[in-house]
Amino acid sequence: MSADETKKTPEVKAAREVKKPAAKKAVAKPAAKKPAAKKAVAKPAAKKAVAKPAAKKPAAKKAAAPKPAAKKAAPEKPVEKAPFERPARVKAEKKAPAEPRRGKLGVATVVDAAGKDLETRDLSKDLFAVPADVNTLHLVVRAEQAARRRGTASSKTRGEVSGSTAKLYRQKGTGRARAGSVKSPLRTGGGVTFGPRPRSFAIKVNRKVVRKALAMALSNRAENGNVFVVAGLKIDAPSTATMDEFLVNLDIAAPVLVVTHDEPTVTKSVRNLRYAEASEVGALSTEQVLRARSLVLTEKAFAALNEA
Repeated sequence: MSADETKKTPEVKAAREVKKPAAKKAVAKPAAKKPAAKKAVAKPAAKKAVAKPAAKKPAAKKAAAPKPAAKKAAPEKPVEKAPFERPARVKAEKKAPAEPRRGKLGVATVVDAAGKDLETRDLSKDLFAVPADVNTLHLVVRAEQAARRRGTASSKTRGEVSGSTAKLYRQKGTGRARAGSVKSPLRTGGGVTFGPRPRSFAIKVNRKVVRKALAMALSNRAENGNVFVVAGLKIDAPSTATMDEFLVNLDIAAPVLVVTHDEPTVTKSVRNLRYAEASEVGALSTEQVLRARSLVLTEKAFAALNEA
């Protein structure tokens, strides 16, 4: 039998048609119940703030029976307060130094050896009543200071310095700068270019101008009452202590210029005092008078100066 015929036989068919066990039907599992979401529990409503009953203020006492109206006082004016001021600090009072004594203006005050006033003397108008001129005084003082300069400063030029005149080395080929004499001002030991030379610093001023300037200076001191004449001052031997005591008792403005006339003991007694200087009448200069604030003249010096 062929294969096809075999398939068609009833037995084979029956054998094939053996009932297969029915597949177990999938039992539908009951759906798991999800736990129900918790219902939001309504929170209890917040307690409403209970309005507290307003505290009853004690009733104001009833005004008593009206009193009889008093007389109305006049309205007081507002008192203006003074602005605040801090009390000033009390400083220790410094005693001002006593001003030096002055003589009478325009005249010479005569004093004794103890420094007491005796009298006054008139001054020559030609010498003690001349108006001042600053330009004239400046010219004369500058001339007096310049005349004291010696003018001896000196230096040597290249022609005065000792040394050889030979050329130091050849002109070319050395690589150095050309050089001639060893006495060149560019070299150590050489001459000085435009150095100081002895000369006079004198400034020519006419004699009349010099006398006029001296009269101007003397007039200024007399105008301020700073001219004194000493009467009866006798110093046998030079004594700085004696002169210092006299000037201190005289109590005049310093520095002091003591003018003498052929009185060496007085001149020597003054030369060691720091606040005073002495001068002869013939050598009196405008610079000395202007440098001093007070003039003290001996009787001899006053007679020679006032009559000149």
